Amino acid sequence: MKHLMLIVNNCKTVFSIRISIAFCLTVLFASAYAQTPAKYWVAFTDKNGTPYSTAKPEAFLSPRAIELRKAHGIAIDERDLPVNPDYVRQVLALDTAARCFTTSKWLNGMTVYAMRDDMKEAIEKLPFVDSVQRTITMKEPEPPIEPAYVFPENNAKPTFSYQSDIQKNNDFDYGKAASQVRVNNVHWLHRLGFHGEGMQMMILDGGFQNIDSISCFEILRNDNRLLGARNFVQPEKDPMRKHTHGTMVLSCIASYLPGRLVGTAPMVQVYVAQTEDGRSENRIEEDNWVAGLEYADSLGCQVLNSSLGYTTFDDTVNQRTYDDLTGEVSRASRAATIAASKGLLICNSAGNEGGKKWKYLGAPADAKDILTVGAVNTKRNRAYFSSFGPTADGRIKPDACAVGRNTYLSTPTGIITIADGTSFSSPMLSGMVACLWQAFPEKSNYEIMEAIRRAGDRNTSFNGKVIVQPDTNDGYGYGITDFLKAYNILMYGEADVFFKDYSSQDGIFSAMTVAGDTPDKVIAIPFEVVNGQVVYGKPLNLKVKTVIEEKGFCTYEIKLPKLSKRKPYQLYRIDFIMAGKTVSRIVGQEWPLEEKK
Repeated sequence: MKHLMLIVNNCKTVFSIRISIAFCLTVLFASAYAQTPAKYWVAFTDKNGTPYSTAKPEAFLSPRAIELRKAHGIAIDERDLPVNPDYVRQVLALDTAARCFTTSKWLNGMTVYAMRDDMKEAIEKLPFVDSVQRTITMKEPEPPIEPAYVFPENNAKPTFSYQSDIQKNNDFDYGKAASQVRVNNVHWLHRLGFHGEGMQMMILDGGFQNIDSISCFEILRNDNRLLGARNFVQPEKDPMRKHTHGTMVLSCIASYLPGRLVGTAPMVQVYVAQTEDGRSENRIEEDNWVAGLEYADSLGCQVLNSSLGYTTFDDTVNQRTYDDLTGEVSRASRAATIAASKGLLICNSAGNEGGKKWKYLGAPADAKDILTVGAVNTKRNRAYFSSFGPTADGRIKPDACAVGRNTYLSTPTGIITIADGTSFSSPMLSGMVACLWQAFPEKSNYEIMEAIRRAGDRNTSFNGKVIVQPDTNDGYGYGITDFLKAYNILMYGEADVFFKDYSSQDGIFSAMTVAGDTPDKVIAIPFEVVNGQVVYGKPLNLKVKTVIEEKGFCTYEIKLPKLSKRKPYQLYRIDFIMAGKTVSRIVGQEWPLEEKK
């Protein structure tokens, strides 16, 4: 028995040796042929030999995009040409597992997925490559290539719903959203007949669960105004099946549940694209964002909302610093600035770092020529979390503020609730931007943005006199935008007459002129918009009371007739007759919310 035991032990010893040798050989073999899945940003040196031409833009831009470029005098140049497809093919040939995830025409590069360990070094040897950066090291391989998800499968034309039982007196019953839309006076644009019709918007976010089924988007879907959905993170996946954030963002814009929740642009046309990867936080997401941005440009979208921002990454070696916030470091920020030059108007959330150590905004909120949006509550106080400006190169941020504290919105299950974040103030504002631009389609995106900044409550001046200076310390930037004021700026300019406010509940308005420019007469003409047509009432001669006369300026009090209890609001065109010329402004009078009949 003892002998047998020895035999058994000897067998175990031999078996153990064999296992150890096999294990060592396996490790050596794996080390020699290890494959680590990763994605890389590859920047090309040029577009030489490209089959694309600026003379044939229909190959890479939609008819709508081409028409918008023509309408605003924006040239189609070499920067708009897609990357050279032969360069892409040569990069993919370096690894049998390689896949092209995205390309960027404006930054002239591509994102490639590969398994080869020395892929970066291999790419760098190609003569047409400028630089290579690993943007994410993946925990597991990407699944095999599948057909990209496509929505919708039909090309039905958008329509617009005007139902008399839910849109009386050209006035929406905003439900829970009533207070938050009034903060920026966007409801006056709705009363003027601008609800987003004909405007196309792109939403870049992290997923849009159930937007194809929940009730707040029923009319959006029935009108065929949900134009498309795309996934730049996992192209084969439906972006409407997972992740809640984009759904809540879109509800701030396009919800249409009268009496419960109405968004800031309830008749806008919408594309959605998932660029945010909830599995990690890496630079690849900025490249996804750029791809979504260029997709919006190619479709002919006019406004883009991004409730995304990047300051820190899982890769702790290459973190951002405040000094990077110049609009010229992040690829997303650089692409956003280019997008503005191509006619796209971008609204991006400022970020939720205001109460944290970082404090400042992130990328692409630091981009040049976009609207960076901060958050306030319905009492017009800055939300404690709203990120601060300015940018590292001294530009004032945020460009505008809207409600992002206790914002009413819809969840993917259709529940109307409240949530916090500049993620929600940005879509609130982007819907307002769509309505304002609808009113002035001939204006450029730069003109629309400038009017919005000038209409901020922290950015007030008249005839060289600074009344309120933009804020650089308290997180408001240019302040809370008054969209009725922005409408007046674009319609009439700001010369000759300055209004402190453009809406009133008591019918009393304060107006300022240069001393000596005393109005000979002030006329108020009531009007309403019926089926898109302006219908004027009987002109009223108003008595003007001089309140203050100092430092070369004169302030007047103007009092409108008391509003009838039968009317929820009244629009007026106020005409100042001064020295033979007429200066006009549009103002509104309304009942407080609790007294509205």
